[in-house]
Amino acid sequence: MDAFALALSYGIKNVRIKNVIITAVTVGIFHFFMPLIGNFVGVRLFEYTIIKPKFVLFAVFMILSVDMFTHFFEKTPKIRPLNLIGIIIFAISVSFDSFSVGIGINYIYYNILLVVSLFCVISLFFTILGFWLGKKLSMKIGKYSFLIGSLTLFIYSLLMLTN
Repeated sequence: MDAFALALSYGIKNVRIKNVIITAVTVGIFHFFMPLIGNFVGVRLFEYTIIKPKFVLFAVFMILSVDMFTHFFEKTPKIRPLNLIGIIIFAISVSFDSFSVGIGINYIYYNILLVVSLFCVISLFFTILGFWLGKKLSMKIGKYSFLIGSLTLFIYSLLMLTN
């Protein structure tokens, strides 16, 4: 959902299809590996510290939400370019919650590789859908897509905090 929301706000900018595909594949790859890393490392990390994953996720999504909200008030919204570094930052920021998914994934389903593979494909699809829908909505609502994306991430951050 977070990849969808961020891609939605990027859809307002005329992003080349090549960058959309590269970004979506990168997000999918990160959504594959982050749960695996969370599964192997995260359990021990959060077990021995007072930091809980939900607080980290809340902070990340709240910062993204506020950042997107401030772009709404700019005359010409500035979106970080989807160059190599921009794509990696995009993918990391929307895939960080996958790390926490990995922490508890073995309690839900025993075939971790199947779950993370499905997670990868679904996140790739939702990223492409977000870009596409953002482009379509930008024709109708323009930069208000920033408000929609910001509100979506804000609600998502609150959900992370309450879970």
